[in-house]
Amino acid sequence: MRPDTVARRYARALFELAGEQGNLEQISTALGLIADVVGDPDVGRALTSPVAREQKSTWLKEIAERTQSPDALRNFLLLLDERDRLDHVEAIRVVFDVLVDERNGVTRASVRSATPLAEDVVAEIGRVFGTVTGKKVVVGVELDTDLIAGVIVEVDGKVYDGSLRTQLAKLHGQMAG
Repeated sequence: MRPDTVARRYARALFELAGEQGNLEQISTALGLIADVVGDPDVGRALTSPVAREQKSTWLKEIAERTQSPDALRNFLLLLDERDRLDHVEAIRVVFDVLVDERNGVTRASVRSATPLAEDVVAEIGRVFGTVTGKKVVVGVELDTDLIAGVIVEVDGKVYDGSLRTQLAKLHGQMAG
């Protein structure tokens, strides 16, 4: 089975369980913390190494306790271990977060900019794309020095390119044509 299929299947099951138990936000927060811990190279190596299952269970219970995870999430981790799926925790987290966002009417926008953006500019981008998508938009910004100037926004699988690099390429193409 493909890793993304595995992640979707497990994330959906956890999402449905969390919804039934009414602790969706708590599980979402704890799953994020757990994914960060399990994603640490040393911890990940220890959890995926050939160690007695009882020892791994002890470690996982300790991780769940320290992240203040609900019992359902602790049991979910133990199930992942039992099925040798601990290496999918990060992918499960990503899919789970998307499911939570969909439920809450939220979408995420990825903004690439040549320079750091002021908070009011980021807020305006969120407002404009909120109008376009009809959802609340959470904006994440990353620097991309190759852009020269302007921004590239990706939201809901669409790319809106307002970078100077693209504008210059269009102008070059028009002048060459």
